Amino acid sequence: MPHQITATVARARRIMLTGPLDLDGDAVGAIVALARALRRRWSHAQVQVITDEALPARYAFLAGDDVVFERPEAVEAPFDLAIVLDGDSRRLGQASAAFEAATVRAQIDHHRSSNPEWVDVAFLDTAAASTTELVLQLLDWWGVPLDASLAAPIFAGLVFDTSIFRYRLTRPPALRAAARLLETGIDHAGIVEQVLLEQSEAKIRLRGQMITAIQRAAEGRLAWSVLPPGAQVDADVGGLVDDLVFIEGVAVGALLSERPDGRFKISLRSKGAVDVSRVAQAIDPSGGGHQRAAGVNVEGPVDRAAARLLAAVEAALAPVPPA
Repeated sequence: MPHQITATVARARRIMLTGPLDLDGDAVGAIVALARALRRRWSHAQVQVITDEALPARYAFLAGDDVVFERPEAVEAPFDLAIVLDGDSRRLGQASAAFEAATVRAQIDHHRSSNPEWVDVAFLDTAAASTTELVLQLLDWWGVPLDASLAAPIFAGLVFDTSIFRYRLTRPPALRAAARLLETGIDHAGIVEQVLLEQSEAKIRLRGQMITAIQRAAEGRLAWSVLPPGAQVDADVGGLVDDLVFIEGVAVGALLSERPDGRFKISLRSKGAVDVSRVAQAIDPSGGGHQRAAGVNVEGPVDRAAARLLAAVEAALAPVPPA
């Protein structure tokens, strides 16, 4: 809870912030906002952001020049405290070693699949719409004044994980938080455009390829597709899977895309009847996320990855036998 994280932070001199593989708007927003808040509240502390991957270009405007995302090679000595935001410690990639070597390991997250037993201190709230909403709670707890430089990344995470307040996890506290953030004078429309709406031509063309390759299974209740090899490298594929779940008659949408390391990322979406975080974990224990949005990385080849996907979704959609 906030007081536990606060006590842990107050004792630390070197703090590492990190996020899971496939950094998204909520992870980046939470990391950036927390880094700035920590430096203001505890100016004596050295705060360093270490992630497996470079900061995605889409989110560079949130980090500015003051929050630098560094690779694990930049770690010179163990940290007093390492905090993973918007994910768990199983999905840190090459940043995992630095996280595990820290004297104290902590987590700030809102995913149902996160397990606090893997860290020493946890601030988890699955009712929160985004991890940045939890960071905003910490700012209030610490007495850090909210200004535009903090509000922008927090708002980015909030609109990313609610898809501009469309998803069911949007609740009154999230909307009240959004109002506070807008009162700082942030360009809320510009943030939405850069984080969610603006797309490259490559991504638009990729959407067309995805749609052309749609397949149906589980009596039509699953719509899934596979992106062509190299798509993960050539274009941002985030959010494409949303187009699959809103096909009439579909309960679950799934998209397979090949990662640079040869593994396949399976992105899952649900309209609510199926908990896709459980589906992701059924495919592989490393999977997880939310009831309506989740994902997992698995070994190839693509036929094997697809077979694991189909088996897990069909099991989730199977009728429950009467007691």
